[in-house]
Amino acid sequence: MNSSMLAKRILVVFAVTLLAVIYAIPNLYPDEPTIIFQEAVEHDQISATLANQGFDHSWSSEHHLQLTDVDSQIKARDLLKELYPEYSLSINLESSTPKWLKSLGASPMKLGLDLQGGIHFLLEVDTSHIETTQGANKLQQIKDLLKNERIRYTSVQSTDNGYHIELLQDTMIDTASAILTNRLPNSSIAIQNGTLVIQEPGNQDAIGYAVSQTINSLEKRINELGISEATIQKQGDKHISIDLPGIQDIVYAKKIIGKTATLRFQMVEDPSSESTYLSDQSGHQLALNPKVILSGDAIAFAHAKLTDGSPVVEIQLDGTAETFYKTTASQVGKRLAVIYSEIKDDTKIEKIISAPVIRQALGDNFVIQGSSSYLEAKELALLLRSGALAAPVKFIEETTIGPSLGADNIAKGITSLLAGTGIIFLFMAYYYRVFGMIANAALLLNVVMIVSILSLMGATLTLPGIAGIVLSVGMAVDANVLINERIREETHANAPLKTAISLGYEKALSAIIDANITTLLVTLVLFGLGSGAVKGFAITTCMGILASVFSSVYFTHALTDWLIDKKLITEVNLSHDWFANVPRIDFMRLSRHAFIFSGLILVSCVAALSFNNINLGLDFTGGQQLTLQTVADTHSEDVRGALQAIDLPQAQVQTYGSSETFLIKIGELNQSGSEIQEALEAQLPGSKVLQSEYIGPQVGMSMLKSSLTSVLAALAVTMCYVAIRFEYRFSMSAIVSLIHDPILILGIFALTQIEFNLIALAAMLTILGYSINDTIVVYDRVRENFITSMNLQTEEVINDAINQTLSRTVLTSCLTLIVVMALYIFGGDYLHGFSLSLAIGIIIGTYSSIYIAGSMAVKLGLKRDDLLPPQDTGEIYEP
Repeated sequence: MNSSMLAKRILVVFAVTLLAVIYAIPNLYPDEPTIIFQEAVEHDQISATLANQGFDHSWSSEHHLQLTDVDSQIKARDLLKELYPEYSLSINLESSTPKWLKSLGASPMKLGLDLQGGIHFLLEVDTSHIETTQGANKLQQIKDLLKNERIRYTSVQSTDNGYHIELLQDTMIDTASAILTNRLPNSSIAIQNGTLVIQEPGNQDAIGYAVSQTINSLEKRINELGISEATIQKQGDKHISIDLPGIQDIVYAKKIIGKTATLRFQMVEDPSSESTYLSDQSGHQLALNPKVILSGDAIAFAHAKLTDGSPVVEIQLDGTAETFYKTTASQVGKRLAVIYSEIKDDTKIEKIISAPVIRQALGDNFVIQGSSSYLEAKELALLLRSGALAAPVKFIEETTIGPSLGADNIAKGITSLLAGTGIIFLFMAYYYRVFGMIANAALLLNVVMIVSILSLMGATLTLPGIAGIVLSVGMAVDANVLINERIREETHANAPLKTAISLGYEKALSAIIDANITTLLVTLVLFGLGSGAVKGFAITTCMGILASVFSSVYFTHALTDWLIDKKLITEVNLSHDWFANVPRIDFMRLSRHAFIFSGLILVSCVAALSFNNINLGLDFTGGQQLTLQTVADTHSEDVRGALQAIDLPQAQVQTYGSSETFLIKIGELNQSGSEIQEALEAQLPGSKVLQSEYIGPQVGMSMLKSSLTSVLAALAVTMCYVAIRFEYRFSMSAIVSLIHDPILILGIFALTQIEFNLIALAAMLTILGYSINDTIVVYDRVRENFITSMNLQTEEVINDAINQTLSRTVLTSCLTLIVVMALYIFGGDYLHGFSLSLAIGIIIGTYSSIYIAGSMAVKLGLKRDDLLPPQDTGEIYEP
């Protein structure tokens, strides 16, 4: 390679490394928990109050009070709200990133709720009223059209997906069809047995609009709570996912988010036949004029304040309420009712909160009284500012994670990452010497690139996301091992230094690209079909795959060539070769025994699944689950006794991480998680619920269906890619070998009764991509050997390919397995199922790629001509 080309490559490496470091650095500056005051406050008074309660704090500005951690922030917020209700305050996590980094657009990743604590909701938007209303409106529209065109009918009936029209005169059916086709362009109109049949396209546009408007209103409400880091996303057609970091009061959050509340104004009148009646706050029935003279839609702004010690809500209209001004001007001396309306548990609740006497005409600014407390007035003002929801919502999933649990998860994730990468670094440096050190530099760059890419994307890092980074490190070493083993082979063939390096990278590239693409495709399936934790894992794994291709191939090749050019590397010193004296193994001869062994294992696992059900996690079953931390010397029997005392005898109790922490599965109940939490903490003094989770049964069923879809989609994608890149027999044999993994994993989960949750499923799907890597490396060598060994039979070629790649297969699998075990040991109980899935998959995947994949291709009839490209015979034919 000439010096100018090498200089360009080094420049690219330097630029990418510099950018990766710059955009990863902000993650070293954690966000600072802050309490924000909306008005001027007495600093000395607030500071004295907090100091007396033992809170370390500082003022970063006139309105911003910083605490040391999220837990202290939440407790201090609650204390100040109780002692100083006249202050409007909110909590936030403020960036501490230096200004020079911010000027470059660099910012840290957001932390998921499992890493910083908070509340997660999954809401279902009830759009049934939209479908009912639209159906009734369309039915009336059809009748009006026929009536206006003087077409008489005997009946117009609604059906499941449209309408059936029976005309009085059959001769008018073509005319009616033409008119309706012209006036209802989005409907499908046909004539069947003398009946007009109208098929409707559905209400997706209206439903989508209602969901979007509901999201807008929810965003306003959450912004009013002062949570700038909240995440609100549409999930599916009718679901909305909400993450509120740092919030712990789930009862208040649900109260604010879920309310469909507004105001309307009606005149109080003498009772008449047309009057409507509602009770005021004293319980007296008031007769109301049915006409609404002002609705909540006209309110532009609402603010709560104290006037002469009484709470009032100051209202500002949007300037369009002319009728309201004229009516109040003509009704001076009469009473005006302010009616509060909300939908709660599908029931409409209405009450008169105030009915003052009109003293003068009311313009665009006025106040309403009647709130029983300042807090109630603030809540009403918040709801009026955000507006009524476009459709009722139902909470079908809710999770509360304490900040202490989040901090513990961060520590576990970082520990597992350091342990996994540390082991790999030591091995690579020992086994491959200077080339191992180059590989270590690539692995370090790989982690930095993942962090910087996720930061630039504004992605949210979760505990499964950290697990994805750890796994990416384990998988990234695969390319380095493959390259170094190829360089070793070329060196043994007496190739000169530069030639050995060049051929090593060239011959390894095809297998690296194919292996990473298959894993990437499976990861994209995970991202597309998964949600929550699965998406977080998929994103980091996907970024890790992309980063590893650059760092393991381009970066290491450029760095190696530069060191050679500078005479710092003068020979290939790969003295450690644990596989040099391993005798050639006849894997084809052993395949028959392997098939029998595999068959017995599969039958055993199917039997285990039949007799011992899998311990499905809450993700799939629905229900309620609590993580309870107790005082020392508390046993499972004590927790079960407390559950018995609060009428929950069927709850499942198991230790979780430590002897003082328990995981409690309660199942589907009418009681809310907060009610159970309070009752349980009262029964066990000193205990604290670290995490509360509720998932509706419909979500669990949806997860089971999407899980099956994910597995089938991953298998289909893998099969298609292998068939395109190699040959369909290879594709079929690869799928057969992959079948081992999910069946064996599920069988072992059934035997061990370790909880199988969404993140464990994500691991199982990832293994489909990982284990195909080994198979593809073998297939790539088979294709190469078919070209170079023309005198060998198919069985001999495949046998040689497996032996030649054995060192890479075993080394990569063992290193990745060590990383996974670091996750199992240091990652905490939540990742046990994930780690177990990966460990089983790595072992079985290695076995199947060696003993099953190649042998199965032969049994399916694979021949040399199936893989070799067509040869040009050189013959010329006349046209």
